[in-house]
Amino acid sequence: MSITVLFDLRSEVTRLFVAGSGMAAGDRRLLGMLPGLQKLGETAPVFQRIASAVQQAIEAAPPASAAALLELGALLNAVLYTQGKSDVPGELTDVEGTAYTTSTAVPYRKLQPLLEALTQKGQGRLEQLQAGFEQRLFHDFRVIPAAVRALDDGYSEIPEFLHKSVLPQYGMEALYELRSQFRMDGGKGAARRLELIHGLLGLDALELLLEAAEAGSVEVRAAAVELLGHYPEQLPLVLEQADDKKKEIRSAAYYALSRIGSDEAIRRLHEALASKDRELAIEPVRLCETFSMALTVIGSSEQLLAQIESGEEVSRPAQQLLANLRSLEGKPQPEVTELLIRLLSSAKFVASDTDDVQVAAADMLLDTRQPEADRFALTLDEKYNRKFISYSFRAAYRLLPAAELFDRFAPLLKSRRNKVGNDLIAALYKTEYDLDDPRSPGQTAFDPRWVTLLAGIDEEELVCRLATGADREIEAYLLKKCKEKPNFGHFRTVRLLSALHRIGYGDMPELLMSILEGGGKRQLYYLDDEQLGLLRQLPPSYGDRLRAFAETLTYESVKRQVLDVADSLADQA
Repeated sequence: MSITVLFDLRSEVTRLFVAGSGMAAGDRRLLGMLPGLQKLGETAPVFQRIASAVQQAIEAAPPASAAALLELGALLNAVLYTQGKSDVPGELTDVEGTAYTTSTAVPYRKLQPLLEALTQKGQGRLEQLQAGFEQRLFHDFRVIPAAVRALDDGYSEIPEFLHKSVLPQYGMEALYELRSQFRMDGGKGAARRLELIHGLLGLDALELLLEAAEAGSVEVRAAAVELLGHYPEQLPLVLEQADDKKKEIRSAAYYALSRIGSDEAIRRLHEALASKDRELAIEPVRLCETFSMALTVIGSSEQLLAQIESGEEVSRPAQQLLANLRSLEGKPQPEVTELLIRLLSSAKFVASDTDDVQVAAADMLLDTRQPEADRFALTLDEKYNRKFISYSFRAAYRLLPAAELFDRFAPLLKSRRNKVGNDLIAALYKTEYDLDDPRSPGQTAFDPRWVTLLAGIDEEELVCRLATGADREIEAYLLKKCKEKPNFGHFRTVRLLSALHRIGYGDMPELLMSILEGGGKRQLYYLDDEQLGLLRQLPPSYGDRLRAFAETLTYESVKRQVLDVADSLADQA
């Protein structure tokens, strides 16, 4: 029985419910449908009854029209509810899948925001997913299909988070979804699925990898070729892919060769490092853990140095030498340190047009953090017209006592208007962040005379960073600077106040409050930890004054922050 006419009728009844029951009397649309209903009523009694109800609604006077329309609507809905279908066309087949053991008692309404973040667009989704991960909501089996599907998300940080942190925790329970959603012609999401499938199946996924390496999209092929690096017996295929026309495939092949690490693989990687694919090969060569790979690069670097020293050609060997050094970064072998020392010991190399290579070599030398490297860097102090003075200073910081460091280098820092001065200032900034200071914990990192010297050449930021002990001269310098356009909402004023607090300036509370009350309130949009830390150092007696200042603030969030500090001070009183 066709019930299309009944759905059409329900639409008209709904329209009249909205318009008002009084509009049903003589309604043209109902009149147009009545003959068809009456004809259907000749074969089905239910249609005869509906046709009768439609006629009553059309003919009812306004006082009785509401009851007639309601009766028609109730009858129509009752009939439609009995005509629904629960089956679908097609053959019945068994459901294929895995037996999920992951389950939680999380109610769906708590799970819904996580599912929406996985399936919809908009801002804040990554934070929602990270929060759900911390709350272990991903352990609910209902999340797995959506999590696998989100590997295709256009916001790259989301699939990266799912790929690296979330999906691996499911183990084999995610395998069915990964395989069912994997497509050979897919994009980055398909490549991620392939990597996860291989992570679960290992050698059992080799057949899939071989098929993907041949028939997949560029992204899928690249992922498959790189994964073939786990199987040394696939070296011939990987070598073939290293000559592919597409650079994405060649790059993946280089990473695979890096993992295989055989003599043939090393030879091919070295060829790539010396070819047009130099940039593609640098990272795979660097990641190769085979010792002979580093020795091969070191040997070719010695040959390039000889070419530069001969003076026949500089530009091309210098570019290649720079690529070689980048591929050796982080290598712990002493042979690498020896190469760096060899380079920086060559007067012809330093005198040639190889500035980028020289900087790379000097940086790498200090990054080795080996005593012999630091001792050599210290010897560069007076060589080459003090070209490497900043590296010598940083090495000296690791090797010399604080007083000797000052005596050796301070006389050179007369001004930052010359290259030596600029280099030393830059070295002081870098050294201040040297977290691997070899000094004993009780020894200060810098001689206090540095602060006086830096104040003399008006190097304000370093004075603020290095000032530690009470010093009337430094106190006067910082006070003078602090009173130049003070603004508690600006990092410069905050930095100066922090330095004054650190050296024990006695009138610090009054200075801070005078700056706050002096007009900076309009520029306070947010208070960071350093600003709040200064406010918390106020004596308890300043609580009421700080509260009064808070009431003048424009932004409610900042006002709340200041009031919280004022309450804390009041509790201490």
